Amino acid sequence: MARQGYRVWITRLVGCIALVIAIAGFSAYLFWKGISGPANLPKTGGDSHFTAAPGLAENATPHSLDPLLDFARKALQNHIKNHRDYQATLIKREKVGNRELPESKMAMKLKYRRQLDPVLGHRPVSVYLKTLEPRSQAGREVIWVQGQNDNKMKVHESGFLGMISVELMPESRLAMAGNRYPISEIGLEKLLGKLIERGERDRELGPATIRTTENAQVGGRTCRLMEIIHESPNAVVDGKTVEFEFFLAQVFIDDELMLPLKFASFTWPKVEGGPPELIEEYAYHDLELNVGLEANDFNASNPEYRF
Repeated sequence: MARQGYRVWITRLVGCIALVIAIAGFSAYLFWKGISGPANLPKTGGDSHFTAAPGLAENATPHSLDPLLDFARKALQNHIKNHRDYQATLIKREKVGNRELPESKMAMKLKYRRQLDPVLGHRPVSVYLKTLEPRSQAGREVIWVQGQNDNKMKVHESGFLGMISVELMPESRLAMAGNRYPISEIGLEKLLGKLIERGERDRELGPATIRTTENAQVGGRTCRLMEIIHESPNAVVDGKTVEFEFFLAQVFIDDELMLPLKFASFTWPKVEGGPPELIEEYAYHDLELNVGLEANDFNASNPEYRF
């Protein structure tokens, strides 16, 4: 009888812990539909597919988006060819539903596998994230090694809940609670691919206003800011009305690194003449490329981690 009572107590405890984790959410870790990447792109099933796309045909009509598309293609080719891994401080702000989530700051490590996956269309990744801010979430850690562990990520909470770890599919309901994107969409390579996808789509929908500002700053680094503005919320293509996904998008390009260190998008103001409303913002501070990350950096048994 005592043993049966003990089992009932354990079952209830596990259930309570799972409920607390569900309420707490995992908003500090997860992204992506690339976490690193632009919002609301049409899904093709699973992860987005992209390659280092060639330039436009010589007889194509020039468009204001061409300079940004040209940058993104060249930057993606360069990133795939020359960058094996990186670490950075990732700062994100997101709106999920009608609620803007608190700004979060995470220590991030990401390592690419050497070859493009012919099925995925990009290099598989290993990812480690540790939440630094907000204070209420500081200490959360997540590890995801794409294609391993049945493609599940390992997560543990901060504080008291840090004594247990859970495994979740990136797009599961619990993992996505309070997040715009799954972790499978995280990273600079995904962001560049999404810039190309979105730019090519918008190019077909009609004109856009491009505004360029030199000497913009992201984390103390000098960047060129390119802003894409859609004056109207929709376009008519072949007699059908198609909605644009944003009013304003900002891409901060580090000319030395040839990478977008920050991306933000905004929807139309609620009141005419008012400020645009944030959809999402992702910034990479203290970016270090090719630091020599190893398998142990993505191992839950690493003594530097708290799994």
